Amino acid sequence: MSRRLLLAILLLALFTTMCGCNRTLFSESNKDKTQFDSYDMIRHGPKINEQPNEYGLPEPAIRNRLGRHRR
Repeated sequence: MSRRLLLAILLLALFTTMCGCNRTLFSESNKDKTQFDSYDMIRHGPKINEQPNEYGLPEPAIRNRLGRHRR
């Protein structure tokens, strides 16, 4: 009886360790996100950090970031 129980526990432990962790729980792309970033993304769309100036060079999008609405 105890031999069967030990074998069953061993097989269960082996099965759970081999099949339990296929991928990471938190992906690298969501690493920097907070609940506030997720809310802003759903509510206002993606953040606009840079925009091209009149010469085509990127510059900080200050008006978009400090304005009331991002769009």
